[in-house]
Amino acid sequence: MESIVVKPEKELKTLSFICWVIPFVLGLVPGVLLIFILDYPGNLISGLSIIGWLILMGLILLWIPAYYRSLEYVLDSDSVKVKKGVFWRKCVTVLYSKITNVDVTQGPVQRMLNIGKIHVQTAGAGGAQGAQAEIKLLGVRDLDGLKDTIMESVRGYTIPRSEDVQKEVVEESGPETLRRMLKELTAIREVLEKKR
Repeated sequence: MESIVVKPEKELKTLSFICWVIPFVLGLVPGVLLIFILDYPGNLISGLSIIGWLILMGLILLWIPAYYRSLEYVLDSDSVKVKKGVFWRKCVTVLYSKITNVDVTQGPVQRMLNIGKIHVQTAGAGGAQGAQAEIKLLGVRDLDGLKDTIMESVRGYTIPRSEDVQKEVVEESGPETLRRMLKELTAIREVLEKKR
C-alpha cells in the first residue's frame, strides 16, 4: 500500500477558535465588571488580571494556527502515524497488527463544520470507548472513508507465520552457524546439569 498523507481540514482551526472564544469571554467579562464595581485597590488588581488574561489568550491565539499546521496523519503499509507539536514535535506510530478498534466521534459543532475525530485504539488503551485512544485523528472530513481504509489495512495485515520465519533462519544459516549454535547449547546444558 502506498503511503496516504492526510492533513486536518481548515475547519479544525475554526473549531479551535470557537473553543478559544468561550473562555476568553468568560474570563474577560467578569474582570471588566469588577473594574467598575470595586474601588481603588480592587479595580487595579482586576485591571492587572485582565492584562494578564489578554496576554495569555493572545499567546493561545497565536498557538492555534501553528498547532494546526503541525498536524499530519500518515497511513503506511504497516502502521498509522500521527505527527504533531509546535515546540516539541511528537510522532506516534501504531502498527496495524496492534489495532483493536477504530471509532468515529462527531460533536454538534463538528457536525455543523462537517469534520470529526477518529480514535484508533490498541489492546493496551483501556477505558471508555474513545477515552483512551492510542492516537486521535482530529479534523477529518471523510470519517467513514478513512475509518474503512484503516480497517481494511488492519484486516489485510498478516503476521509472518513461524514456519516461514524458521525457513528463513535455516536458509540464512550455514553449517558453521549451526555448529556454533550446537556448541553454545551444549555449554548451556552442561552448566544446567552441574547445578542439579
